[in-house]
Amino acid sequence: MRSIGDVIAIYIDNKPSVYARVEAITPDIKPHWYQVRLLFLSFPLQETTWILREEYLEGSSFTMKDIPVQIIPVEEPGAEKPYPPKKRGKKPRSGEIVSFEKFRKKKHEGDSDGDDS
Repeated sequence: MRSIGDVIAIYIDNKPSVYARVEAITPDIKPHWYQVRLLFLSFPLQETTWILREEYLEGSSFTMKDIPVQIIPVEEPGAEKPYPPKKRGKKPRSGEIVSFEKFRKKKHEGDSDGDDS
């Protein structure tokens, strides 16, 4: 179930409509229903309370005045899968340092040989 502070995307009529942050979740008087206080992240900020079932908070579609609505959780930035641990084994060999000065000297020597015509 969603928790306080979660950011969600709300799709209205199958189109992304607004982002919201879950401010509070309290049980409703009806069993298996919750009063969910949402802060719409729009200009200006707006706060509202929807009475929803748990499955609606988890992404199941529902309707409001015959218009389809869906709540999709937004993945937290930086919540990417961690990199797999590095394999320990052979150490990589250190590379050979190559001096470009040698190549420059060889090029100059080659250029002067062909200019004596």
